[in-house]
Amino acid sequence: MIKSRKTLWFGIFLSLALVILLLQRTDFQKLAFAFRRANYLYCLPMIAVAILGILIRAYRWRHIMAPLHRASLRNLFSATMIGFMAIDILPARLGEVARAVLIGRKEPVSKSSALATIVVERLFDIFTLLLLLVWVLFSMSRSSLPLDAVYIRTLKGAGMVMSALFVGALSFLVFLRFKTAATLDFVRICLRPLPSSARARILAFLDSFVAGLTALRMGSDFLWIILYSTLLWGLYGLGNIFMLKAFRIQAPGFVPFYLLVVQAFAVGIPSSPGFVGTYHAVVVAGLAPFHADEAVRLSFAILSHFLLFVPVILYGLALLWQEHLSFHVLKGETDPEPEGTQEELKP
Repeated sequence: MIKSRKTLWFGIFLSLALVILLLQRTDFQKLAFAFRRANYLYCLPMIAVAILGILIRAYRWRHIMAPLHRASLRNLFSATMIGFMAIDILPARLGEVARAVLIGRKEPVSKSSALATIVVERLFDIFTLLLLLVWVLFSMSRSSLPLDAVYIRTLKGAGMVMSALFVGALSFLVFLRFKTAATLDFVRICLRPLPSSARARILAFLDSFVAGLTALRMGSDFLWIILYSTLLWGLYGLGNIFMLKAFRIQAPGFVPFYLLVVQAFAVGIPSSPGFVGTYHAVVVAGLAPFHADEAVRLSFAILSHFLLFVPVILYGLALLWQEHLSFHVLKGETDPEPEGTQEELKP
């Protein structure tokens, strides 16, 4: 708990520092001119990208969860939309836990099993981004643009970190699924410094979490998951194409997908809720090799952030109201608790 609070406050201070830095460097007359010159017709398809992205995630989640239960697409969409709204508003990425809790209110799936499917979902996201990163690095190496070597080194470093996370998380899940007893013994050794009550809660959670790992044996659903993962990130790449056109930024064909890697990094580092500051600073820096005007790059970051996040927040709030829930209830239900209390959460 103390560590999570420190991470939260570090993220808030980092976001604040980056916002101040961006404001100090901004020529507001140039920024206003960039916004006046933008073609806002591209805003409508960008909003569609934000909403369709959640729908594709719901379809993919349905196939990931299939070995456990064939959940209703409507319930999966609602839980995903509210969950991503909560990620954008609440601290510590509580929206991921909120998704698991919300689907457990409507479907016979435990919170820990639902969380296991969400972890698997994130592994597919990382794997897809790794493939995109390989293609982007290959395209950049063949590009005629005079790209600074620091960008190549940074992307390679990001790829190494993402690869380590992917291999580490996948290995742990596989061992937890097929070598459960040995893995839990190893976890017990690692947890020895913690109080006995905390150790007991974590181990009880992992015991029930194992049930959700049957999603690793997906059979025919695997191809659908690959298809929806490709569609999802292809759709987000299309969104970047719309934004580049909106600000008349001429760039090679790989740049929209290069930006996906940049944006994924931006939302992965500690920040304030909504990724304010971190998203904008990383996108501004990432676009530097392809457009010299910092005001245009900042306007791109501001508008793309607004169009990707605000429609999801508003839609999620509407669904939250439709479910007769509140942030107080939602945050309360995401707190750690024994699995046996799940029945009390169902309407």
